[in-house]
Amino acid sequence: MQRTKLPIVSMQLDSSIAIKMNLGGSLFQERTLMSRSDVWHKIRILKGTHYDKETVLKAILNAIEPAELVPVKYQALREDTYFLARNCAHALDKLCKTNLIIKNPEGDPLILIVTLGFASIHDLKINLQPLLLAALTKKYDPNKKSLNLEQFHKDPDMSKTVYCPLSQQRTFNHVLKLIKTALTTVEYLNLQKNELFNLSPVETSSLISIKYLDLRHNNLYNMDTLTPLKNLCILKLWLDGNPLCENYAKPNQYIESVKKYCPHLIQLDGVYVNTSGLPLTYTSCLKETREELVGKFVSHFFCLYDQADRTVLRGLYHKNAFYSMSLGILPAIACKRNLSQFTACRNLTRKPVDPNKKRQHLYYGQDNILGGLKRLPRSCHDRNTFVCDLMYDDGTYLAISVGGLFKTVNNASQVLYFNRTFVLLAGNDNEYNILNDQYFVDSTVEKIPVSKIESKIMYEEIVPTCFSLIEQEELVKKCVDATTLNEEWCRTYLEEAMWNIRKAISNFMKDYKSSAVPSDAFKR
Repeated sequence: MQRTKLPIVSMQLDSSIAIKMNLGGSLFQERTLMSRSDVWHKIRILKGTHYDKETVLKAILNAIEPAELVPVKYQALREDTYFLARNCAHALDKLCKTNLIIKNPEGDPLILIVTLGFASIHDLKINLQPLLLAALTKKYDPNKKSLNLEQFHKDPDMSKTVYCPLSQQRTFNHVLKLIKTALTTVEYLNLQKNELFNLSPVETSSLISIKYLDLRHNNLYNMDTLTPLKNLCILKLWLDGNPLCENYAKPNQYIESVKKYCPHLIQLDGVYVNTSGLPLTYTSCLKETREELVGKFVSHFFCLYDQADRTVLRGLYHKNAFYSMSLGILPAIACKRNLSQFTACRNLTRKPVDPNKKRQHLYYGQDNILGGLKRLPRSCHDRNTFVCDLMYDDGTYLAISVGGLFKTVNNASQVLYFNRTFVLLAGNDNEYNILNDQYFVDSTVEKIPVSKIESKIMYEEIVPTCFSLIEQEELVKKCVDATTLNEEWCRTYLEEAMWNIRKAISNFMKDYKSSAVPSDAFKR
């Protein structure tokens, strides 16, 4: 029975008293204090400053398993360190069973001294809930419906006060339930590097909206630890870096084993698993250091490409760039499916090849390319289906292949497959331009409802903007050619129009018609 109304009289536990407890000594007062929920206990680590905080706390938490405690206010006191904890009678009992001597993987054993009833919770008020809420809110992206809890216990703000590893089941369960009540829908949950060995809290949390779950680099030893995922509609799952991966010699056995627990799975560890009879496909980069560059380019390009006005792509293509498109659907069928805009393509493999058509649909130069792209229907690409491959990289040229699904955004919307191969050329200021763009469009193997490509992939409209001096100089030259103004006046018009060349020329025409442009403006 907890005696929370009794006055608090602090008592100290050291190794000698812990040994007496283990030998059956009654020590009634000590045990009573250990069981009280209205007090803080102080756990002191002799010479704790010789080791980093995480080494010390992990050693203590490992020693008390399966009991748990939440270390609070870890700090140094000369050579020693200490922290506070409460509601941890079982954990204190486990510590006593070690004689308050804890194995330390990085040196001499850790010697503990525990002050039971160090302070009342009424005198020392520490509210952890706002800290957890602040950490979760900071890590949540409402636009992507994603929550990044990678190495959650290392959150720089929260860890100043509390050590909160998700490997402790009670903590994991509390955090997931807090997510359910405090945040809106979470579809992507990143739980990397949390030393998880059990996923039961995922099941009890009722977070049924999770579709993409990242469990890389945890301590999941057997496939049956995925049982709590059975009631979720998991589409993408990452398990790399878990011991369970070593239990399988063949990829197909591994995939089938996972699908018993996640039957809706589309992608496992970056590999598409619903390609029956076809080779497994996955994103690949020749150099890991280039993965970020490829990801940023692909994200940036398709964000701009899916805009209503594709002029926002201006500046991405090199002045000597080439672009061509091929269609895998027969022209007659394409017309019946309201895809006639895609039939204006080269299709060199189809015979007989019309030499005029072959030349007409090979676009050269940025303006011609943008003109060709603008004639295609507006699109909405599903990033979740993308497979990228960095095929070549010599530091100057990069060849990138991107494949996936998109839907046309018009009166006859439908889902199509695409593949684009880009050759990028490195320039000044770490800028890359597209030197070659080969675009291929085809039907999907199976008919996919348009609703599967969610509208959230559509990005906010972007006003055409120049982001570099090189792009600005290019627009100045185009303005000079179009208006015969000198560069200084063209730059002024462009700056006033926020580098929107259409608006700049329109403003110039209005001024010219009203005779508001001086003759000096045309002197070069």
